[in-house]
Amino acid sequence: MGISDEYQFDYLDDNVRFADQVNGALFHGRQVVAPDELEEADAQAVYLGKEAGSRENFKTVVDKARMWKGRLIHILAVENQTYVDYHMILRNMLVESLSYHKQWKQKKMFHDRERHFDRGTDAFLSGMTKDEKFVPVIMLVVYYGTEHPWDGARCLHDLLELDDEMKEYVTNYKLNLYDCHEHDTFDEYHTGLRQLFEVVRYADDKEKLKRVMEENRNAYSSIDHDTKELLEVVAKVKVPERCVVGTEGGKDMEHNEKKYDVCKAWADWRLEGVEEGKIEGKIEERQMMILEQLEDYGEVSEEIRNKVVQERNIDVLKKWNKFAVKAETVEEFALQAGF
Repeated sequence: MGISDEYQFDYLDDNVRFADQVNGALFHGRQVVAPDELEEADAQAVYLGKEAGSRENFKTVVDKARMWKGRLIHILAVENQTYVDYHMILRNMLVESLSYHKQWKQKKMFHDRERHFDRGTDAFLSGMTKDEKFVPVIMLVVYYGTEHPWDGARCLHDLLELDDEMKEYVTNYKLNLYDCHEHDTFDEYHTGLRQLFEVVRYADDKEKLKRVMEENRNAYSSIDHDTKELLEVVAKVKVPERCVVGTEGGKDMEHNEKKYDVCKAWADWRLEGVEEGKIEGKIEERQMMILEQLEDYGEVSEEIRNKVVQERNIDVLKKWNKFAVKAETVEEFALQAGF
């Protein structure tokens, strides 16, 4: 399990966030699942088959599972779903099938132990009665990708070479997928998940992200520690300790936890970006000055040109600039610069 998975896994350990994720993704913000209705459930260990060059036959499918009113809900964060897993359909099907198979095994073991059925009967061979039911399994995949929207299969048919004539005879399987790139508003979320999805969604549109933060300044200026860590890992947003909200001891006294001002962190990041842009401009300007000076002396070799263009240290370039001004030939410059 990668670092990003671990944060996602721990973040949804909170029933309030778990319920918020389910309500936001599956029920469009309607408060269907209440946090106090959720009960603990086990994660799965799934056999994925022996892979070439690998000695690991078992991989843990990291999912946060909860029981809710006789239903089993899985939110998958499998091996860092910040990238598109093109065989996610198959993984979902496997987890779901094993969940049902596990329920059947438990029923069969109970009946066998209590010797409920006579040998040779349908119930004995089936390991269950015809009236027994399984707990429904609901699978939800949450995509945190920052590079591009989900472009993988959303149902089993998308993965198959299947013509229309045969389609009705091949059972389909649908993926319950939440991709924040497909949404423009996140009002359906009421925890730090909203800020997480907004930052991921508008990571490439800094002006839009600025407006979103300004419109929701109260939330962004008081981010809890867990959300801050998830933003840093998933959305690559650095929130330094200097951005702790200035309450007593840096803590929200009502909940006795640190709160962070992401608005300040974002403003600092923009300022740092501007400064970096200025430095980058100075580097390019210095490179041009060196090359123009050398070209006055004669032909500049590709080797020297590449070394000048690839040098990113402004102090080194200043030194080289002095060599280029004082030198009388390109060879003399190369000698002084140590090429």
